[in-house]
Amino acid sequence: MTADAMDNDGVTTVVFDLGGVLIDWDPRRIFQNHFATRGVMEAFMTDVFWRAHHACHDTDAPFAQALEPYCKEYPHFADAFAAIADHWQRALIGPIPEMVALLDELVAKGTPLFALSNWPAQTWPPAHPSPDDYDFLSHFRDIVVSGQVGLRKPDPAIYTLAMRRFGLKPGEAIFIDDLAVNARAAEHAGMIGHQFISVDRLRATLGEAGLI
Repeated sequence: MTADAMDNDGVTTVVFDLGGVLIDWDPRRIFQNHFATRGVMEAFMTDVFWRAHHACHDTDAPFAQALEPYCKEYPHFADAFAAIADHWQRALIGPIPEMVALLDELVAKGTPLFALSNWPAQTWPPAHPSPDDYDFLSHFRDIVVSGQVGLRKPDPAIYTLAMRRFGLKPGEAIFIDDLAVNARAAEHAGMIGHQFISVDRLRATLGEAGLI
C-alpha cells in the first residue's frame, strides 16, 4: 500500500529507517588518507564499497570476517577494508535536527514509534560524535537492526519479522526509508511505504494520516 492510497483511519504507527532518515552519514568520511586521488576513491565506492558494506549488514560476525572475501578479491584495497573495520563510526555525521524535531512531535502526540534499519551489528548502537547525540533512539518501542537478526532490507523476511515483533497488522504503519526499493518492499509486507525525500514532504504525509 502506498502513502497515496492509505486508509487514514487505520494508520496508527510510524516505523523509521535510521541512516539517511534520522541519522546523516557519508561513508566517504571513513577513507581519509586512504586513496591517492578522489577518482580512485569514487571508483572504489562505485565498484566495491557498497557490495562489501552490504555484506556486513546481515551478520554479527566481525568486520574482518565479513569482508574477507572482498579482501581476497581486491587485495589492492586492503587498507580501505581495514578502515571500514576500524573506523566505520567516522561515517556518522550525526542526527538530522529537523527529523529529530519531527520525531519529538510524534512522541508528543503519543504515536507508537519503531525503527527498522540496515545497520552493522558491530557498530550498534551509534556512538559518533557522541553516544548522547542518539538519546532520541529511546523513543522507539523496539528497533530491528539487520546485523542483529541476520536479515537486511529489502529481503521480505525482515519486514515480516519486524511486523511480528512490533505487533503490527497490515495497513497500521507507515514505513519511512530513504531508498525507494526498501519502501516498496515494505508495501508488499503490508506497511505503507514512504520514500524519504524531504522533511516537508514527510510532514505532509504524516499530516494526511492524522499523525501530526
